[in-house]
Amino acid sequence: MTLFCLVVYAAALVFVGPSVLTRLTHGGQAPRAGVVLWLTAIASAVGTGMVITAFVALDVITHWGQPGILAASCLKWLCELASGAAGLVPQFAVLAVVVVLLALAVGVGVRLARTIARLRGHAHEHGAAIRMVGRPLHGGDVYVVEAGERAAYCVSGRPSTIVVTSSAVAALRARELGAVIAHERAHLVGHHLTIVTVLRGLASVLPRVALFAWAPGEVARLLEMCADDAAAHRFGERALLDGLMALVGAAPASALGAADIAVLHRAGRLADPATRRARLSIRAVLTGASAVIAVGPAGVLAVGLSGAWACIG
Repeated sequence: MTLFCLVVYAAALVFVGPSVLTRLTHGGQAPRAGVVLWLTAIASAVGTGMVITAFVALDVITHWGQPGILAASCLKWLCELASGAAGLVPQFAVLAVVVVLLALAVGVGVRLARTIARLRGHAHEHGAAIRMVGRPLHGGDVYVVEAGERAAYCVSGRPSTIVVTSSAVAALRARELGAVIAHERAHLVGHHLTIVTVLRGLASVLPRVALFAWAPGEVARLLEMCADDAAAHRFGERALLDGLMALVGAAPASALGAADIAVLHRAGRLADPATRRARLSIRAVLTGASAVIAVGPAGVLAVGLSGAWACIG
């Protein structure tokens, strides 16, 4: 029963969960709590999958001497086939299935690592090129590049870099430029690029899993709002709003641009910010949802394990 509950939970989380999470976090009143909710759901889905595998192994060990238990019976039957009791063809078929499953698991892990490394590599190369051709602004981590399009974005690297085009510098007043740069610096301080890179890697490797497919876009939108809040806290909503409206989206795919993701929604949010009461209310809801997602499977597992140990004892 415990295993069944975990399987149902995992399936609901990865296939039904995205629509519920999007509905809860769409308004952006508490973007940081929204990011935590999405990341908690992803970590819970991955962790639950690992727990299900471990739970099956524990169930088999616990009920090894009871042929009526489905898991133990199936394992015993597969072992007999693998030992050649039913002939060479079934034996090689079982071994082939095992090898294929192991290869798929390893392949997913390798693809994920390579995808993340490739995305990070592109970002690092872009940042290095910017530092070569751009001119430092006030001697910091901000570089100005000559371009006809108004844009500002950040890229990860060693070190990470904030890029502002010459057209954007010419179009923005000092306070607006400061707000835009503060927005990008908030991305770097919060390691937002790393979060988005990992999520994009998961979506690339497992594109048919709804939770992983939806997460990059939704989390990136919320991270933009987090950066908006950090910049607005320092320079004010009006300066940031005017700065965003003066920019056009021209950031590369591996970057996070100030005016590239859900800019109209974010502009409306800055122009008409939610009340403190509304922010606290939605933050409480999202925090509670994160707690349920994080603790729920652990509770089910604890009950199941206590029952298993009781049987062993």
